[in-house]
Amino acid sequence: MAPVWKVSDADSTVYLAGSVHLLREKDLPIPPAFDRVYAEAEEIVFEIDMATMMRPETGAEIRKLGSLPEGGTLSDRFGEETIKRLGDYLKDRGMREDFFDSYAPGMVFLLLSSFEAKRLGAKPELGLESTYYERSVKDGIPSRGLETIAFQLSRLNGFENAKVEELINAALDETADSGKTLEEITAAWKAGKADELAEIIGEEDTFSPELREVLLIERNRNWIPEIEKALATERDVMFLVGAAHLVGEESVVALLRRKGLEVTQLAASDR
Repeated sequence: MAPVWKVSDADSTVYLAGSVHLLREKDLPIPPAFDRVYAEAEEIVFEIDMATMMRPETGAEIRKLGSLPEGGTLSDRFGEETIKRLGDYLKDRGMREDFFDSYAPGMVFLLLSSFEAKRLGAKPELGLESTYYERSVKDGIPSRGLETIAFQLSRLNGFENAKVEELINAALDETADSGKTLEEITAAWKAGKADELAEIIGEEDTFSPELREVLLIERNRNWIPEIEKALATERDVMFLVGAAHLVGEESVVALLRRKGLEVTQLAASDR
């Protein structure tokens, strides 16, 4: 099977393509179903508008959005042991021990997963978003985003500092196994094994029920009307979103099926 699903009506098709945002050289080539679906698409929809992500000033905007108010430090939010663990983590990876000091707790949590992926050789430029955005620009295919950067970075703002601290410590505990987890996730994704992928994600200690609600389920619900709007047009649209949003009981695929829509997972050789 392929990590791609299809929803059709009389005059249009929506493809739900499950992405891995950062890939390694060894993970290539991308499963061929993505190219087949891209060839049909008249519009590409990403989680975030990729034109915005590619702007030179976006990095500075993300840092600003993810930073504490002027004068604040992470030591004001977390206990000494957690601060020490974060400093040791950064030192082990050749970075300044105080790198996280000015960042908000939620941003530190997000950065940890990004750092681990990059440490293992996974790069955003090899990921599906970068790959298909660059192709869409060359091919003149319009694209847009479902969410803003500010919205995505705000997802953890409702959590108490103590809860984010707990999540960060769980993430630090899991760094020893991050290579094994990445291998399992990538293998299940490439083979289109939706149940296996959902199980691997569900086994991660950092994915508490509260975090799953905020990072996955809430957003899945928000996207359903956008998918229905695309289906109501006469265009074929490719939604390229994180594969975690398309597997499991509260996934986009499951929510669409509950609404009575026929959602079919593509075979590796099918459209």
